[in-house]
Amino acid sequence: MILGFVFLAILLFAIVIGVPVAFALAGTTLLGLLMTGGLSSISAMSNIAWGTTSEFVLTAIPLFVLMSEIIGATGIGKDLFAAVERWLGRIGGGQAIAAIVASAVFGAVSGTAVGVAAVIGAVAVPEMLKRNYPKTVAAGSVAGASPLGMIIPPSLPLIIYGVVTETPIASLFLAGILPGILITLLCCILVSFMVRKSDKDTISASHVGRLESLVLCLPVLILVALVIGSIYLGIATPTEAAGVGAIGAFIIAGVQRRLTLQNVKAVLLSTARTSAMLLFVLMGAMLFGYLLGVTQMPQELTAFVVGMDVSPWVVFALIMIAYFVLGMFLEVTSIILITMPVIFPTVLALGFDPIWFAIVLMVNMSLAVVTPPVGLCLYVVNACSPEISLGDVIRGTAPLMAMYIVVLVALCVFPQLIVY
Repeated sequence: MILGFVFLAILLFAIVIGVPVAFALAGTTLLGLLMTGGLSSISAMSNIAWGTTSEFVLTAIPLFVLMSEIIGATGIGKDLFAAVERWLGRIGGGQAIAAIVASAVFGAVSGTAVGVAAVIGAVAVPEMLKRNYPKTVAAGSVAGASPLGMIIPPSLPLIIYGVVTETPIASLFLAGILPGILITLLCCILVSFMVRKSDKDTISASHVGRLESLVLCLPVLILVALVIGSIYLGIATPTEAAGVGAIGAFIIAGVQRRLTLQNVKAVLLSTARTSAMLLFVLMGAMLFGYLLGVTQMPQELTAFVVGMDVSPWVVFALIMIAYFVLGMFLEVTSIILITMPVIFPTVLALGFDPIWFAIVLMVNMSLAVVTPPVGLCLYVVNACSPEISLGDVIRGTAPLMAMYIVVLVALCVFPQLIVY
């Protein structure tokens, strides 16, 4: 087990000094196999790499990425905020609520917190400032809601978790729906109290204007419902649903005349880059997991933890704290790929449900990605308007993060909210 921790320390050191995660994983594995088994053990690396990347379920990753890239590049996310704003703008705090709801829906199709913060923030933050919203509310409503895409399906981190742990991805998607909705509702209620009723923060729209805005974003809402519904009803696997989502996004963008040759080229290149990065990191993680298996670290760590005279909840709390700290500095999918080969056997041995653990982990990591000093979403929202300081973003996000904590505690006390 000690040797396994040595290799883990080498890996973390390589990442800290700036080595790309995929290269750090593969390089550490190569070094470890040379030290433990010599040249003969390296032959296993090619088999593991091929076996990992040839899994059919991994096809869902580039397809979901393609769907999110199309929707993000064609301006559909902006229309989504405009539609929600017209329907909710008359109530107190309507624009802040619209930003949260739009972030939740757009997060469901983009799966990336930074992308949500960039697209929705660029539209919502300036509009809220024009209507005299407090700077903290304008920034916090976007930054605080941006991580919802990690929880609400289809979520790329959940797909990665499912692949690494061999947990059914469809079950993970279904489990994330209710917690995501709960967080969205609580955040909406909170900002409505923070802003309170004011003539300055309300907007009016005619029935015709509302219907026109709905027509623009309704196809995307139907597409999301179709993707998730086909999985829920057992009509399609996550991979097949991802294909439907990608083709549907292309059709919607084409019918609405949002596609140009330049758009298509940019979307395909971005999809290829993102997918290649994710698959390369996944391949490196599987290689590193094999190395840890050679050292017997996961098995010995599990035996050690199970043999301790402490409550499983104490161990669970320590695991969550460790993930929270890691999430402040590293990208979520990288964390899952690096740590799951070590942690997951212990989680199962302690009696925790893998689906429940996945959703609780996503809520916890959602908190981490908007926590200083890194918190990329904070900086993205800060860049949306020169009037907003980073301090405004942090202060505005903190109350919404309290809602995540409330749901996190509720999921621990009432696991039936996930496993139903």
